[in-house]
Amino acid sequence: MDLIGLFSTLTNSVSAYKTAVETLDEAKITAATNELQIQLMKVGAEVLSMQKDGVQATERERAALAQVHELSEKIRDLEKRRADRERYELIEPYLGTYVLRVKEACRQGEPDHYLCPHCMDNKSVKAILSFTSEAKEVGRCPECKAYYRILPAKNSGYSQRNPFFGAY
Repeated sequence: MDLIGLFSTLTNSVSAYKTAVETLDEAKITAATNELQIQLMKVGAEVLSMQKDGVQATERERAALAQVHELSEKIRDLEKRRADRERYELIEPYLGTYVLRVKEACRQGEPDHYLCPHCMDNKSVKAILSFTSEAKEVGRCPECKAYYRILPAKNSGYSQRNPFFGAY
């Protein structure tokens, strides 16, 4: 083998080695790049998950605040109902008949009137009993249509203790 052939072979070998080294470096760079991209995707997925959790937490907080607001409204409504209900007393104007009457101290210029206890306590409706005669013997609830005997019928011959003259 001559010196020029050896030199040529050696040059070709160095060139092949450099190419192999460069190929090896590119493979390492490619592998490192791929690993970096995988890590970036994992971090991105984690950020998205955290954002999703943040959005869910915000939605839960918003729902909790709405529920607090709703419950506050209910409390105010119940306090108002209780205050309004305390203005009335349950009376038995006729045996077995119970109605609500505005307390004397709470009238505030209102005329004496009766309320249907069923509508006031169960429906939160202030239904004032209406009467068809001046004698105000029987009152009728405009809301639930129940009748309430307030006074015994004149000349009826029935005792106030007659159980058949209760609310009907």
